[in-house]
Amino acid sequence: MGGTSVWFGWLALALAMTCRSISGFLLEGSPSSFAQFPRWVPGANGSLEFEFLTQEPSGLFLYTDDGGSYEFFEVKLIEGSVRLHYNLGGGARLLTVGRGLNDGRWHRVKVSRRHDKTQLTVDGVSEFRSAKALDHEFGSPASNSFVYVGGLPELVSRQVGARLTLPVVTLEPRFAGQIRQLVYTGVDGIPRTQDMVASQGVWMEGRHGDCDQHDPCMNGGRCYSSGHGPLCDCSLVNYEGPNCEKERPSEEATFRGREYLWWDLRRIGGQPLASQHDQLSLSFKTRHPAGVLFFTGHGKDYVNVALREGGVLVTLDMGGDPLKVTVRPDKVRFDDNQWHTVTVHRTVKEINGHTSFCTLSVSVDGLYTEKGTTAGPFSQLSSSRIHLAGADVPALLPGAETRSNFVGCLRKVEYRADSVRLDLIRMAREGNPLLHVSGKLDFMCLEVEAGDPVSFTTQESYLDGPENGVVKFTRPDAVLVLPSWEAPRQGSISFKMRTTEANGLLMFNSGSVSSQGDFFALELLEGHIYLHLNLGSGSRKVKATNRRVDDGWWHEVTLNRDSQAGRITVDEGANDFTTPGDSHQLDLDGALYVGGAGNGINVPPELWSGRLGLGYVGCMRDLVINGQAADLASYAKKQDSGSIVRFCHSDGGSCSSSPCLHSGECKAGWGRFICDCSHTSYVGPTCGKNAATLHFDGSQYVRVTAGEESSTQAEDIAFRFRTNRPVGLLLTTTSGVSSDKLELALQSGRLRLTVKLGDRDKVMYAGNGLNDQQWHSVKLTRRATQISLQTDKDPPTIEHTMGRHSILEYRDIHIGMVSSNTSTSWRPSSTFLAPSSTLSSTPLASSASSSSSPSQVPVPAFIGEMQSFYMNGNYLFEMARSGHVDRLEVTATFTKGPQVIHHPVTFKSKSAFVALPQLKAYASTNIYFQFKTLEPTGLIMYNGGKGHDFLALELVNGHIHLVFNLGSHPVKVRDNNKVALNDNKWHVVTVSRPSPRQHTLMVDDNIATATNGAGDENLDLQGFLYLGGVPPEMYTSLPRHVMSKTGFEGCLASLDLNGEAPDPAGKDVPIISNRVFAGCDGPSTKCHRNACANGGTCVQQWNSYSCNCDMTSYTGPTCSDESTAYEFGRGTGVMSFKYPQGRWPDSRRDLLAVGFMTQQEDAVVLRLDSANSNDYMELEIVDGNIFMVYNMGTEDHPIGDVTTKVNDGLYHVVRFIRTGPNATIQIDDYKVFSKNPSGHQLSVFNAQSHLQIGGRRSRRSTDIERPFMGIMSGLVLNGEHPLDLAAERDPRLEVEGDVHLLLRLPRGLPSEGRQTEFNPWQRTPPLPGPSPGEGDDLVFSGAGSGCDMDDEDECIPVFDTGSGDDLITPVYIPPTLPPISKPPPHAFIPDVDVGGSRQPCDDEEDCYIGSGSGEFNTDGGVMPDGDSGGDDIEVEFPVTNHPMLAPDVIHSEEHEPTHYNKNKDPGSGPTTTGSTLAFTSSSTTSTTAPPTRPPMKGSNTKPTATSYPPSLPQPSPPTYDYYDEYTDFTEVEFPKKPTVIKEDPPDLHSEAAGGVALIISIIAGALIIIILIILLVLKFKGRQDGNYKVDQTKNYEGIPTMPTPMINGQGNGNIKPGDRRPVKKQSKDVKEWYV
Repeated sequence: MGGTSVWFGWLALALAMTCRSISGFLLEGSPSSFAQFPRWVPGANGSLEFEFLTQEPSGLFLYTDDGGSYEFFEVKLIEGSVRLHYNLGGGARLLTVGRGLNDGRWHRVKVSRRHDKTQLTVDGVSEFRSAKALDHEFGSPASNSFVYVGGLPELVSRQVGARLTLPVVTLEPRFAGQIRQLVYTGVDGIPRTQDMVASQGVWMEGRHGDCDQHDPCMNGGRCYSSGHGPLCDCSLVNYEGPNCEKERPSEEATFRGREYLWWDLRRIGGQPLASQHDQLSLSFKTRHPAGVLFFTGHGKDYVNVALREGGVLVTLDMGGDPLKVTVRPDKVRFDDNQWHTVTVHRTVKEINGHTSFCTLSVSVDGLYTEKGTTAGPFSQLSSSRIHLAGADVPALLPGAETRSNFVGCLRKVEYRADSVRLDLIRMAREGNPLLHVSGKLDFMCLEVEAGDPVSFTTQESYLDGPENGVVKFTRPDAVLVLPSWEAPRQGSISFKMRTTEANGLLMFNSGSVSSQGDFFALELLEGHIYLHLNLGSGSRKVKATNRRVDDGWWHEVTLNRDSQAGRITVDEGANDFTTPGDSHQLDLDGALYVGGAGNGINVPPELWSGRLGLGYVGCMRDLVINGQAADLASYAKKQDSGSIVRFCHSDGGSCSSSPCLHSGECKAGWGRFICDCSHTSYVGPTCGKNAATLHFDGSQYVRVTAGEESSTQAEDIAFRFRTNRPVGLLLTTTSGVSSDKLELALQSGRLRLTVKLGDRDKVMYAGNGLNDQQWHSVKLTRRATQISLQTDKDPPTIEHTMGRHSILEYRDIHIGMVSSNTSTSWRPSSTFLAPSSTLSSTPLASSASSSSSPSQVPVPAFIGEMQSFYMNGNYLFEMARSGHVDRLEVTATFTKGPQVIHHPVTFKSKSAFVALPQLKAYASTNIYFQFKTLEPTGLIMYNGGKGHDFLALELVNGHIHLVFNLGSHPVKVRDNNKVALNDNKWHVVTVSRPSPRQHTLMVDDNIATATNGAGDENLDLQGFLYLGGVPPEMYTSLPRHVMSKTGFEGCLASLDLNGEAPDPAGKDVPIISNRVFAGCDGPSTKCHRNACANGGTCVQQWNSYSCNCDMTSYTGPTCSDESTAYEFGRGTGVMSFKYPQGRWPDSRRDLLAVGFMTQQEDAVVLRLDSANSNDYMELEIVDGNIFMVYNMGTEDHPIGDVTTKVNDGLYHVVRFIRTGPNATIQIDDYKVFSKNPSGHQLSVFNAQSHLQIGGRRSRRSTDIERPFMGIMSGLVLNGEHPLDLAAERDPRLEVEGDVHLLLRLPRGLPSEGRQTEFNPWQRTPPLPGPSPGEGDDLVFSGAGSGCDMDDEDECIPVFDTGSGDDLITPVYIPPTLPPISKPPPHAFIPDVDVGGSRQPCDDEEDCYIGSGSGEFNTDGGVMPDGDSGGDDIEVEFPVTNHPMLAPDVIHSEEHEPTHYNKNKDPGSGPTTTGSTLAFTSSSTTSTTAPPTRPPMKGSNTKPTATSYPPSLPQPSPPTYDYYDEYTDFTEVEFPKKPTVIKEDPPDLHSEAAGGVALIISIIAGALIIIILIILLVLKFKGRQDGNYKVDQTKNYEGIPTMPTPMINGQGNGNIKPGDRRPVKKQSKDVKEWYV
């Protein structure tokens, strides 16, 4: 009550002082300045107007509302523009008028209402909006608030919950400037000037303030006058102090997952904040990979900013389709406990009255920026809720991509919505009534968690140190350096670990050369932690835990040692120990391995996990060695191999999806699943690969040589076998220094195990009737003296050996039989115990005996089959099959089983690709997959790396090429298969590294090997592993030794990447491009997807098929010919096509396809209008993106591709399909975007009447709006071909302005400073092999040539004229410009296609390096660079008035007709001849010539760009195999002297060479003339008719003929509609053929 009395008393005083007529006043803009005026009650029709003058860019003009319900008017200045924000019951609306109005001049603003329409007028410029509402009255006289000008009173601002409809108006900056002539118009329509009721910080017009004389404010602070001199407002800048002279400290806060900031205007009945432009800026520091950072929204509108997997993800939805932008750079994570700054910027640009274009930009640290765009019927983002750092249930926030709140520190969080600026942490600290704090928040940055966790994702992952002493790292899978543990007398180690897997080596450090077996190790066995310590006088093994620690929780391990005594503590449990012997010093050297031991590292026999190859899989953090913290994350960042990541989570693998195939048993691990394939005929991470099966005939064997004596306390052995023999040796070990052995054999159909350690034997039996020719599985496990033996799925037999010995010594392992050439000097006698009464009475009982047991007989060799042989982490048979032959000797025979295909994926376009996580091949490479295709070339796999490192697999001329670089030089390996592999059959590819310097490529059963020289031994990859190709923009940046310029088109399956089997089409794949499908739909012999190029539709017919090219922008039998093209010049022009009067079609479905090249950012491509309604379709370019806007009578529906720019000067094809209100649009081969409007929609386009191409012209104007400039080709609309009609001069189509017909498409539009290249993604070639017309010298529109000659001379074709009378002329069809590709290192003659395959390259002179042996051998292992450029060649075109009687086609000697456009020697140019044509290329050539007659006078044919006069022979353009750049088209003039066209000169040029060429040309020309004369004479003699008539009166007119391009070097026998041959005016008999 006290506050109310004060308010009324102050108001009465203010009314008494200010209730007078004021013509103008000055608002100082201080934090408390305002002017209050009477209530405005406009009713349904009223207005409010005023004038203002200011130099400030933003500020609140006035505000009024209905007293706290939902209606309000807010007028403000935003960056020099006037913005009206209002709500009359139909939802908030925004109107913006003017620009640069803060110019210090007077401007007039008027807000007027007319029922449902509200209009904003500024200086005579108006904008209006209509809003439907039940009542068009604005509030009521009793409830409406006062009109506040310049700001709101402080008392009103504090009572936002009860008094204001729009609470955020209190956050608007106050207006600083002059206001005058505030006039209301009410219900009666009479304008009335208003008097001020109350004010603060207001001065009369004409009074100069203190700031005019002296402005003390610094750094952008706002000066305002007061009774005590000038003061400074620093609230809008990042400075403080009396004069804003000190930089304000950044506001910080710590969030622990339970605290967050929020506001919700809905709870106080307030209207949401609305803005067209938003910007969020914040800095964060965290160790957690996921969490909510910021959220704002209202209803379906929202912006959600979150961390996910260490990256920043922003999701935006403004009532349409959500837009997601992710910033997650390769090898960079933002959960590294470092400060990172995120900036999110959103802008909206209005396309028309109903459609807007929104751009979202996300930047992290100013280094990593990603953008996204979307379009739709929106104009503003509404926001009634704000959350910072989380919510009660973060998963329920709209657009949520994480379920956790943010954990870490936030600093300087600022959100700007138009003119509203929110410093959220400062507002929370100062207690702003709008903002609430959940939880206890510390307004400073505190460390939430100590130590960076590291997750070991595979059992081969480990951290190791540098090579030193006797330790040699031969094949480590992940090398991360940790120094040796320096603890000779005393030392300590502590860390935290977390896992759900029971076994793994945690740490290992070996001793120095001079030590007596010193070592230190920690391992995890069966869920318990064990310490191993040896000071040189004996090893001590200590069990450190009493309960299992593989429970998924964090456990802390601490080890302290002082001389021989020590203590190891795990969590709360401590165990003291003492080392044996008299040694007190621990002498360690080399590296401290963390997480495992590298392959080839010699570990002690008592370290079981190291001997069995079991690495640790789990998380580790807070490693402290001798009191010094060792940052594992820092080591992982510097030496990461892809197997060790810098975050900890258990996601990534689950048995719930049944990933194990063929009845494999799934077991859940830490972030992975483990498939047990021991009871199946398959191996691999998902049991999806046929197990290698060996057949033994009694004289065959497999021998594994260790190289040196091995000592072990643990073995894991498993395999499968089948036989019909009751006896046979399965496995035995031999040693050169000991009598120890481990032997498995069959005896009487039972499995017998004999283990001899020292001088005592242990014999065990398992199974019965195992010689039934069925597959049986065997599993043997030994841990010191405990042995477990199991057959099939029977319960295991567990027993212990006799005696004190527990170490098995061996050197060789023999499978099937003991070979005669064994390397051991002593061979144990493989024997059976003679039958005895004891044994027969207990056949399954174990027996123990001494080594001198009586009655022993030799064990016969095994006859049968074995598979899936596993021993201590290695599948021996798989290693032998893939070429790991260093330690394996195999004489047994591999058998072939049925081919197994799993997880197939189809790449249906050469531009399709899949991005998988980085290939983990740092120290070892094991890649397996299957493929089938009909295409001879394509990139199958690529992973880039650091520096020069990379790995690529590609298909080149039907053969697999493996290309990689370990950092020193590239190595290339080619398969040595005898036939090409693009035969549409499945082929198996295996890539492996048997040793650090040896690499094998096995395709099917053929192995090719390469050895790289000295240098790096590790493949340091980074980024995505791409399958099927790479994104189009990456091909130009691939290593030059990768030959592929397009992707793989075909099927891939059964992927195995170093023990991981991802599904390339699965839901967890990071990136899947368009045209990638699960399954394998291979091409057939009938109508198939490759029959028609460029996306044409194959139509199956009875005995053949045809191609529908309507949606391709191409033409021809296979949709591979260029269509009619027109150039729209800078002078602007338009084409108009009008349907006949009264025959306007109604369309429920529209199909549109068009190809174009342009560099415009904004243009109308075409527009189709209705004759009697507002229905229309408009294809347009906005900001370089393509959009189609269509309206069937209800509302505008925009649809477009905002991810692909089309104004790059390259050729693009747009396909648009509308069915009713629904529509799809696609650019080239990229993603198909769809539009499915909701609500009631009309579906018929009524009375289609007028099509405009190249621009838009309104009905009342003659100017062309947004004209298109560029090239347009192949336009098809609902079956009509308007460009073809224009070329045929159809009267229904009018061409106006700068529009010209092109006779061929350029490779791209030239741009200054940019090298244009042909876009290879627009054309998909047809099936490989010869196409119609390929290899022909002349292509005719009639019958075949009838030539049957083997030489290269021309022949005169003989035609069956039949009854026709048309004059058939040959047509020249040159090749289309091929995609830019780099030549191979050396020139070679390509293989010849034979039935879809290629013949082997038998002639070594024609083969490139490595084609015969499967290996590229170069000097020093370095591949030569074959780059070279060509020089200019001058080619003259003589002028003649006589048309050619016959074309002279002379093929160059270097290029056979069937080998045109292939890989030729770099730098080779076109070939010149001495014929009339004076030029031929390496491709098929022919020419069109008119009948023999003088050129006609008065011909209306004019030479234009790229066209030729009819009287001149048209020169054939040169064809290059490799193009470097494109030369712009220019106007061509034809002088009467010979025209000289300069081309690249040859490498060798001399007068002698010119003379020889001249002589050869003269001789060749003479021979051709003689042959033609002979053929003509023979032809005249063979005619039965004696009289011939030549009609000289025929007149031909048409478009000058120009060569038709071929796609990818493949020609077609038919002539496309775009090529205009002479058209006859009359029809008369012609009895003579002219060639």
